[in-house]
Amino acid sequence: MPLKELIKFDTDIAKSYSKYMFIGIDEVGRGALAGPVVACAFTWKYRDYLKIGNTYLRSLSDLNDSKELTRCKRNELFKPLTKVGKYALGYASVLEIEKLNILNATFLAMKRAYEALKSLLNKKDFNSYVLVDGNKFNPFINCRQLPIINGDAKSSLIASASIIAKLYRDSLMERLSLSDKFNLYGWHTNVGYGTRKHKIAIRQHGITPLHRKLFVRKALSEEAILED
Repeated sequence: MPLKELIKFDTDIAKSYSKYMFIGIDEVGRGALAGPVVACAFTWKYRDYLKIGNTYLRSLSDLNDSKELTRCKRNELFKPLTKVGKYALGYASVLEIEKLNILNATFLAMKRAYEALKSLLNKKDFNSYVLVDGNKFNPFINCRQLPIINGDAKSSLIASASIIAKLYRDSLMERLSLSDKFNLYGWHTNVGYGTRKHKIAIRQHGITPLHRKLFVRKALSEEAILED
């Protein structure tokens, strides 16, 4: 969706809530076989940045759902996003995913990102309005919320959060793949997702402490059924 439409989506909602600070939240890594879930909370520094034609937004003309962008394009957008907005990250570890289940771990990562952004903004009193990607309200976040299905393709705030979250998590998995403990699993290319090469490596070398055991068992059992 063009940047103009992404911004219009947010401004149409904001018209009725002039006293609220709007924050977009998205996560990445929910379906991976390894690694944490990473969430990002993002807000524009000033409401004027939502005005179409603002010079600060010209460099964001390609803003979109992170899944629709190449890695190169996501990298290009990162610096302009940090100039016009503020963001914070939150994560849920593999242990938390296995203890809480993936949905609650995702909610936890989003809450941590939201709380970190509130601290970064350093404002004593302000009303938050969170636009969250997905179809569920986050029970861990205590403020006005609007869950938006495919929000990263509709909202400029959620799209921005999705890009930053993906850049951070991809970079993390790539760095981990350089370690002798994890270099057999191809995380520098699959960033922990269940590609065929990743599954083959798991069968050959077993799992690591950063693998989600339940996810791995399910993925390998489904593959075995398909092969039968």
